[in-house]
Amino acid sequence: MNPEQLRDLGFQLEGRAPGGESGGAWFAIAADGARVVLKWFADEGVADRYAVLLPAIDVLRSRGVPVPEYPFVRAVDGWTLSAQQVLPGRSFPIAPPRLVDRMIECVGAAAGIVGGPQPVPALQGWGEFVIHTLTVGEDWAQHDSLRAHSDRARRILDFVESVGADAEPSWFPTSGLVHFDLHTDNVLALDDGTLTGIIDWEGACAGDHRYDLVAYAFDLDGHGQQIWDRVEPLVEPHMLRAYVAHMALRRTDWAIRHHPEDVPRQLDRAERLLDRYGA
Repeated sequence: MNPEQLRDLGFQLEGRAPGGESGGAWFAIAADGARVVLKWFADEGVADRYAVLLPAIDVLRSRGVPVPEYPFVRAVDGWTLSAQQVLPGRSFPIAPPRLVDRMIECVGAAAGIVGGPQPVPALQGWGEFVIHTLTVGEDWAQHDSLRAHSDRARRILDFVESVGADAEPSWFPTSGLVHFDLHTDNVLALDDGTLTGIIDWEGACAGDHRYDLVAYAFDLDGHGQQIWDRVEPLVEPHMLRAYVAHMALRRTDWAIRHHPEDVPRQLDRAERLLDRYGA
């Protein structure tokens, strides 16, 4: 994609959007004057994924969750281009109680939403996907990086793999829509803690919506805020243990491969939470 192609499609680039670490994200003005965030992916097949995902997001919006609209999705010359509505607010690394309460409500609103994309088409469902990630890994949650990094990382990996080996797919229901990347940068609010947007749904899938509670708590924990007492009553202990292990693997692997300066923080958090939930 280039500015000329984008102008032909009705978009005027403004500049790079914050975040977008795993893919391009740019502010632009659409033909109708609306401000949008453009994202593009080097795969026309992503448009098919959007076609499955967006009706599920529409249901979530109808339940009062502030999720963006996606007014434009198109496969173009081997790419998929999407335009996401810009929502007000900003992210907060520490969430005020009002915002935590609202986020728990919004995750609950995703229960029962059917029709989201499968997390990985080659696997049968959410349960197999969770166990496969814990025991084998995925492109974005690799085992080899931890295995090669240090004794501390290998001990974390050993525990993650043991959790996966002991689990059963039936433990992890497909109960709704999962954002799957729910962290503070993807939560927008006003200064008074009013939630204004949950953004970046490109990786969302069908699964256990409560995974998002663990992901959000895990991220807040990394910023020094603990909300585990709010999450623990909502997720069965054996599932919570597996989801914490899943997040420990994801975040530690990502830091090792992309942010080595952040590895000590990720190792500390992984060790602390794995110890809390059953190591």
